Amino acid sequence: MNFDTKYLIRWGIPGWTTVLTLFPYFFFTFLDNFKGLFDLSAVDILTLGAALAFLGVPLGYVLNQVHHSIFWVIPKIRYKNWDAYFKEEIKVDENHLSKNDFKKERYRYLLSKKHEIGGVMSSFYASSFAILMTNIFHGSTMWSWVYFIIVSALTVIFTLSRNYSSRNVEYYFSEYLLQEPPDSSQPSQPNNGGN
Repeated sequence: MNFDTKYLIRWGIPGWTTVLTLFPYFFFTFLDNFKGLFDLSAVDILTLGAALAFLGVPLGYVLNQVHHSIFWVIPKIRYKNWDAYFKEEIKVDENHLSKNDFKKERYRYLLSKKHEIGGVMSSFYASSFAILMTNIFHGSTMWSWVYFIIVSALTVIFTLSRNYSSRNVEYYFSEYLLQEPPDSSQPSQPNNGGN
């Protein structure tokens, strides 16, 4: 099985972001329930940390899929234009696949960045929702609302960043990749200044 570690990291980051956002909140909100952690040995704490780190990968994968479904799959169902996009992808591959093309590599980078930011954005939305529901139904303190505001601000920042990345990818795809590259086998005509 050939597994690329970049996917492990890509899927892990949103999950680890969720864990690192929610753990301190729940720790201080339900401090009485967590007091038993102070009695744990170093090995037990390391085991707990490893378990949370491991949990981050499948959680991050789910958050990435939620992002992909909400922002890509569902809108394409609504407009019934999957086939049009698939045809555009084939056209891009025909135009750029056989060449070592900078444009396609740049598109791959931009698309990857969009999905990375989108996964983290999804983790902040999930964290904000969990914190809000806990604040409403568990009772809250000033600290818990300040924490909610901070996480909500991060959610807004990542949403703006994700939207910017998405527009950048769409523009790059339509303006550069869908255009057929010039035929490099034809010699270029010198410009004689109109003579």
